[in-house]
Amino acid sequence: MKNTTLFIIKPDFFMTMNFDGKKITIFGGNGFIGKTLISKLCAFSCRVEVVTRKKKNHNDLRFLGGLGQVNVAVINKFNEKEIQEIISDSDIVINLIGILFENKKQKFENVHVEIPKMIANVSKKLQIKYFIHLSALGVDKNTVSKYALSKRKGELEIIKIFSNSIIIRPSVVFGSEDNFINLFSKMSVFLPILPLLGTPNIVYKKKYFPEIDFKHGVNFQPIYVGDLADYIISTFGKKKLILDLAGPNIFSFKEILKLICKAKKIRRLLIPVPLFLAKILAFFLEKLPTPLLTIDQVKMLNDDNVSKEGYENLEKIIKHPKSLNIILPTYIN
Repeated sequence: MKNTTLFIIKPDFFMTMNFDGKKITIFGGNGFIGKTLISKLCAFSCRVEVVTRKKKNHNDLRFLGGLGQVNVAVINKFNEKEIQEIISDSDIVINLIGILFENKKQKFENVHVEIPKMIANVSKKLQIKYFIHLSALGVDKNTVSKYALSKRKGELEIIKIFSNSIIIRPSVVFGSEDNFINLFSKMSVFLPILPLLGTPNIVYKKKYFPEIDFKHGVNFQPIYVGDLADYIISTFGKKKLILDLAGPNIFSFKEILKLICKAKKIRRLLIPVPLFLAKILAFFLEKLPTPLLTIDQVKMLNDDNVSKEGYENLEKIIKHPKSLNIILPTYIN
């Protein structure tokens, strides 16, 4: 059954744009957020073009819509010529492409700056009406993480090229295929202890006597993937916006780990790991084929991932934003 977004969005949502016959091109649509967005878009009479570099059977994406509604375009190499061929008749272009860590093939600068620049350039050249780019909450404030710096640089390049673009900065996104909750859920299966990253907080206010706060922990304001997808759709027809987004509740790292253990009906020892020790741990973990934690990700934990304005933005469109403590038990077991 197709997702009936109609019942969770404010009535004036549909006044912004007529979806009938529109072609919507999504770069990075084969990811966790993209699949949810495609599923919701296919409730309308529009065509969805998904752009990916993965050469495989993409029936999982095509089955998200009606017969012939979803098409998958495999791009061999990102260049303006190939991008132009794909988006030439598009009404809306959405860029969801992003990576959480670097490897030999994928670098932050290329994925978060160069590729968005190319998409924005072609969209401007072809006079695409609407261009939406997904960034991340807090990248305009973090000055030490390569991930954050590249995301912010990508934003600025897009604004310079496509001034009417919409940039959306969500907090940590959760849902059945997320990379955050599921990571710690998998770790809890084989580890008797789980790390409380960022606890305690150690501040060197004096030369020899640091202040140690054991109650402090990194805080998150997670947003449900379905709410994020609905919000993205609500921006169609709008222009020139930068929007922070965050969920209805704030959770500490400790509270999130407790929610995971409660949902799985297990007990695990939670061990405080201050950031300086987390960096040492990450030094080894980031060398795995699929890193469990990187030094750059630890740098992102220097600041809470929360936003009062982000929740206010979400609540203006989504009537009843879903909270992590309600949804998490439905997909963690």
